[in-house]
Amino acid sequence: MDPATGGIIAWADYPSYNANDFIHTDPSHFLDPISSSVYEPGSVMKVVTLSGAINAGAITPDMVINDPGFLYVGGYRIYDWDRRNHGSITYTYVLEHSLNVGAMKAMQAEGHANFYNYLQAFGLTKASGIDVAAEDTIPPPSAAKMADSQYATSAFGQGIDVNMIQMLAAINVVANGGKYAPPHIVERIGNNLNPVLLQPQRQVISPATALKMTQMMEQVVQHGSGWMSRVRGFELDQAGKTGTSQIPVNGKYTLDVWASYVGFLPALHPKFTMIVVMRKPHYPGSQQDWTLNDGYITAAPVWQKIAQQIVVDWRITPDAR
Repeated sequence: MDPATGGIIAWADYPSYNANDFIHTDPSHFLDPISSSVYEPGSVMKVVTLSGAINAGAITPDMVINDPGFLYVGGYRIYDWDRRNHGSITYTYVLEHSLNVGAMKAMQAEGHANFYNYLQAFGLTKASGIDVAAEDTIPPPSAAKMADSQYATSAFGQGIDVNMIQMLAAINVVANGGKYAPPHIVERIGNNLNPVLLQPQRQVISPATALKMTQMMEQVVQHGSGWMSRVRGFELDQAGKTGTSQIPVNGKYTLDVWASYVGFLPALHPKFTMIVVMRKPHYPGSQQDWTLNDGYITAAPVWQKIAQQIVVDWRITPDAR
């Protein structure tokens, strides 16, 4: 995505099909999963949660909280992914190491109403309106109908459904200085600009909040779970976030996951925002340890390879600092 305009530069999905031999293709491959399928985004949602809480004045990146590894919410004991007691940590550490307890505490600090309002503002409660056919969405319940436990899990990206366009556009708010750029495919129709490009972009979070979140996402790459996404020459100048979410089947979560990575570079003046999502990756050894399928191991290296090629093709250079 072009961060400033919301224009989709490219997308691709696999497995796909040969249009010259479609009669022999599995019909399920005709569906475009990028816009026509939903998934639970996992921890990339923490960017939205923490951005909203910072913008509401409920938390700061350096605020210290206690994370014992779990939190009781709505009668459920909800754990961090590693089930470890992390003790006293900052919210920057929460994002770096993708901790669920910190995301839930940020949501609680800003309150349910604020959290839901930011879900709306980031474009995650309705269709993005992308100009292709058959966009699929499953909006969350109204704010009043969401249970405490659903607010808690939504804060770290489980129990909430989005499509990849929605999630990319939401993270792009940070890259675009706090403004929501409506995602679109078509730039011009004849000599006329797409009307979307003529509309003012709405301010979702302040530029100051967007800068703070950008700096936190830089720390994810430099010191946290995004280390496998580092692009040569941009190790100190890219922002990102990993995501891993368990896939539900018949109302119960399984050990299969959606793994993802989203990021942008250069961090302060980004030329593109990009997301990579994998459904049911099977990293060697994951049969014994399902966390090996996490986004930082599976999706982040793919993001890195594509980003490295974009940097070369577009001749992108790091910002002078």
